[in-house]
Amino acid sequence: MFAAQKIDAHHTETQEDVTREAIVSAFRSAMVGHFRSHIPGTIINESTLLASDYLNHFQKLASLFEALSSKPQENTNKILSWRPMTYEEHFSKSGSQDKDLAIAAYRRAPAEIKDCFDDAISRLQSEALTLVASVKFNTGNGLDTSSLDAAARLRGLIEEAAAIANGETAAEPNNAKGKTGGRAAIAALFGAH
Repeated sequence: MFAAQKIDAHHTETQEDVTREAIVSAFRSAMVGHFRSHIPGTIINESTLLASDYLNHFQKLASLFEALSSKPQENTNKILSWRPMTYEEHFSKSGSQDKDLAIAAYRRAPAEIKDCFDDAISRLQSEALTLVASVKFNTGNGLDTSSLDAAARLRGLIEEAAAIANGETAAEPNNAKGKTGGRAAIAALFGAH
């Protein structure tokens, strides 16, 4: 009898673990549903739970590179003082009325979409920091054409991240993307032909 009771106790514990997992899964699903119900009319995409407004931080840098030739000293100083911000930092400092919801929704965005977005942002931040560093070392040495090239490279990466945030197509796992950039990266990321 004792052995039968021990087996029943083990069986009950296993059922409780599965039940807990089911509860956690149901709770997560309910939270995502809750966020989606508050999103219409906000800056947040209903399907991705991401806000492309975050990319304004990088758009400003691209604009500074485009204006570098017209006011080199003023724009060089602004470029050199630019620092990357995370998604959450950007919204916590923004004046958007949706900033708290944007942060909370980002934390609950579907994992594969968020991973693809974070990967695109990582590449964008890396390129931005590389370009900012190049300004420091190349001041006065042909910044007119290289600054326009820099802005174009940033804008291509911004478009890639915006496509993900705006849910323009379904995301694929990170390993399906390959090592492409700009529009080619978007096509590879989403399996577009």
